[in-house]
Amino acid sequence: MISATYENASARSIAHAGQHVPRWAQDMREHRFRPQQEHGRRALNVSALCVDRHLGECPDHIAVLSRGAAGEEAVCFRELHERVCRLANALTDQGVQRGDRVAIHLPLMVESIVAVLACARIGAVHVVLDTQSDARCMAERLVDCGAVAVLTGDGIGDDADYLPLKPTLDRALEMAGARSRVKLVLLVTISGHDVAMRPGRDHHYDVVVDWYEPDYPPEAMYREDPQCLLYPPAGRGGVRGVTHTVGEYRHMASRAMEMARPYGDVDVPAGLVNMAWAAGQTPLLVGLLAHGCTITTTAEAPMIVRS
Repeated sequence: MISATYENASARSIAHAGQHVPRWAQDMREHRFRPQQEHGRRALNVSALCVDRHLGECPDHIAVLSRGAAGEEAVCFRELHERVCRLANALTDQGVQRGDRVAIHLPLMVESIVAVLACARIGAVHVVLDTQSDARCMAERLVDCGAVAVLTGDGIGDDADYLPLKPTLDRALEMAGARSRVKLVLLVTISGHDVAMRPGRDHHYDVVVDWYEPDYPPEAMYREDPQCLLYPPAGRGGVRGVTHTVGEYRHMASRAMEMARPYGDVDVPAGLVNMAWAAGQTPLLVGLLAHGCTITTTAEAPMIVRS
């Protein structure tokens, strides 16, 4: 189901002004870049579609329900709006601009959803990086997409089956070296493990984001603006990514909802939502929030594949 949406969606690539055009191996297709259009058909900002439209009628309706070992966290649309605006302000203040790529290296959790919507709110392009990716694969994708900021966690799982996230990112950035454009890393505390922090670049998410104002007007968007960059799962398809525009992304969200809810108003299983996120697919999340549904996430032990 998810792969069908990915494979059948048309692809257009748009480069941020001044971005280095990556060079591919001979057996890979190059990105098809074209200049940003100054005018076009207007489209409602995805963030406003998912959050702002619900503030008048159902602000206290639960938008995200997160269930984990530490308990249950329920986030209503009013609180989701505040969190999205705080992160939008933080990213903007730290230099992230419209059209910049922001990588999300997190499992499906409240902060992941907030990151997707905050990127949409400021006109940035979100890129979901597979938490199962090794450092080399991640380095290739960070260089390819030209991400300027990354949201990551300390790690997933317990001591018996622990998947480090921040250490893997650190190795990836070291491999990328001068080719990396990452200037900001926001660390979300998940497992509580101690991780190394690079001064000036790495910051704890709560310490930085909670300081900002809970209000940020959504950026005016056009259907041809870039919305997200999709990569195939780790280990498949090399480093080739596909950029989807706002118009394409909205269509993908509608298609995802049609496939996920074929029998009317039926709750979408948490397993399906997690599977979509693991594949880098965020349109299903956007479709659920746009319809005023509740996204349920579950913290599960990671399936670590060792060679």
